[in-house]
Amino acid sequence: MRREVALVENELLSIGRLASISGLPVSALRFYDGAGVLPPSVVDPSSGYRFYQPSQVVQARLVAHLRRVGLPLDDIRTILADPARAGSILTAHLGRLEAGLADARREISIVHHMLENTETTMHKFTLPADELIRALREVRHAVCEDPGQPRLNGVFLDSEPGQVRVVATDRYRLTTSTVATSEQRDLRLLLPTAAVDELLGRDYSGSVEVTVSQGTITLSGDGGTVRAQVPDVDFPPYRSWLELGRTEVPFDAAALRAALTAEATETQSRANDGVTYEVSRLSVTRSTVEVGASDDPDAQVVGVNREFLLQALEGGAQLTLALDDPIAPLAIRNPDREGALSILMPVRLEQPA
Repeated sequence: MRREVALVENELLSIGRLASISGLPVSALRFYDGAGVLPPSVVDPSSGYRFYQPSQVVQARLVAHLRRVGLPLDDIRTILADPARAGSILTAHLGRLEAGLADARREISIVHHMLENTETTMHKFTLPADELIRALREVRHAVCEDPGQPRLNGVFLDSEPGQVRVVATDRYRLTTSTVATSEQRDLRLLLPTAAVDELLGRDYSGSVEVTVSQGTITLSGDGGTVRAQVPDVDFPPYRSWLELGRTEVPFDAAALRAALTAEATETQSRANDGVTYEVSRLSVTRSTVEVGASDDPDAQVVGVNREFLLQALEGGAQLTLALDDPIAPLAIRNPDREGALSILMPVRLEQPA
């Protein structure tokens, strides 16, 4: 193969020749051209034929390998333009793949359990009331209010060893918290928004008894009883997001809130529904998180929905922010509480900071 490349090192390669050398089919090369990942060196204006430099053979092979492992096009484009960033991008992607495999194993285990236990059963256990209310309050702001997204209209309760994970997402952000418990339980359901709000409006102490039976969840305690039908929906897989951005930068939440409030913002609107929102720019280095521009030339500048970020900053006094690159989600964690996490999708910035 090296001899074949050497024979054409001084001539342009047709798209068919590049396909045969690189292993990428012609249709894929056309697609990657349209996506701005691997554009040809020359396009014949009369015929539209694409021609490539011999040096693009290596790039085409890289694209082939990266797509086989499901790396997003934006990440591939970044690696080709700046190979020095490949390490962090590939490490983050490998983490997502490993988390996805663990999630798949868990789902298959649930399927086996469902097949082996076809009879309708009742699950009953208790949760500490203060922990449950705290967790629901921490994630409530991220619940999706769009009735067209029924599987997101509530808070997902998910059993884990030693705890129940509480999750909410509206597709633009994801927030989780946890409720510690020593009881064996089997819980994996969406608690509807109305039931969440009813619980948050009551005054509970001690413990809350949770009963799940016949498609209904009942939560009872000294603050009263809340009962709701469990929606027959599948909450989206979320576990691969929990390991995002493991390199964390500590910051003071109150100071960042004050800076966000004082700094000017940009107004953007979502393409799908026209909703407008205010965007703040963050400059993230290895040691600091600043609002606006930074004097550090290595700072990563990322746009974020200011309201969403302010809500995420309510999670504690001293937090950490992790960002793999400016187009990756931001992960905000409370180092004092293992399960407290907010994931925010970045906002594309059209103009340089």
